[in-house]
Order: sequence, then C-alpha cells, then structure tokens
Amino acid sequence: METDLVGRLEEAADRFVMPLRMNEGFDEQALLRLHAEIDRCGTVWRGATHVPKRAALILAELPPALEACAWLYEEDMRQRIQEAGVMVSEAVIAALD
Repeated sequence: METDLVGRLEEAADRFVMPLRMNEGFDEQALLRLHAEIDRCGTVWRGATHVPKRAALILAELPPALEACAWLYEEDMRQRIQEAGVMVSEAVIAALD
C-alpha cells in the first residue's frame, strides 16, 4: 500500500512538473491531481510515526522545483506557476502536520 501511495504521488508530481521544466506549459488538471495525491498521503499518514523517505524527498523538492520552473516563463505564466507553488507548499504542510 505504501509503495502504491508513494508511486502515485511521484507520478502526479512528474505529470505536473516535467511539462513546466520542458517549457511545455501549465496543466491545470495535473496540478489538481497532484494536490489530491498530496492530500491522500496526508490522510494516510495522519498519526503515523514516519513518512516514507522517497515521499519526503518528493514533497521537499516540489516547492523549489516549481519556483525554478516559474523563471522559464514570462510574467503572467510565471505568477501562475508561483501561485501553484504556494498552493502545493500549503498542501505539503497540511499533509505533514
């Protein structure tokens, strides 16, 4: 179960971040899926004594990766990506709280 959960999180993160890194644009549906997977992880981990190392690495890398991607784009899209980064950061904080 834990492996499936982390695998889904990793897939959702890749589906959102990779197109941004490749300068292919912003996928709103991929962002929503990523947010849902982060929330799912938080629900499963609530009350747990640990978080899987691979998941912790994925979650830790998301905000700086999104900030770096934002600078590949012009003003309006940059702001949209930065706002998505804030949304993802807040979801990560809630999941790990």
